[in-house]
Amino acid sequence: MSATKRGAKRHESDFYATPESAFLPLLPFIMEVVDHYGRGQVWDPACGDGRLIKSMRKAGIEAGGSDLNVDYDFLKDEGNHLFVVTNPPFSLALEFCNHAIQHADHAFMLLRLNFLASKKRRDWWNAHKPDALFILSERPSFTENGKTDATDYAWFYWGDVHKGFYFL
Repeated sequence: MSATKRGAKRHESDFYATPESAFLPLLPFIMEVVDHYGRGQVWDPACGDGRLIKSMRKAGIEAGGSDLNVDYDFLKDEGNHLFVVTNPPFSLALEFCNHAIQHADHAFMLLRLNFLASKKRRDWWNAHKPDALFILSERPSFTENGKTDATDYAWFYWGDVHKGFYFL
């Protein structure tokens, strides 16, 4: 979805499936976190069509999830999760990040890099700095036509296993 909204029609519920090219390079880092803690289920609270879950299971990671489209509201889920990995709905990205770091020991969130640049979110970022950024070297396409927009993305990580910047 173009940041400038130039003629693009938004999908209902902000459903923009994560392309494999934006997720597969992250899998070894997720595996490292899971292995560090002796396994456990990775939860995708905005799983959409389940593609991240399928990719993780294929890699041998125990994974599950749900989605707003099936009457699951992560923001109302008061349970604790060891690992959360998701591409949150953009319109709720800050809320998803905030909820994940309160209810999970480790959280990976796919966000626009320019999500960092906002006066509105400045105080939040100062209080909740990510421990690592996994910066995608190629801009992913979230549209059916395969075209990318002018937006850079990264997986933001909160947890104690990875530190610093990684370029995927």
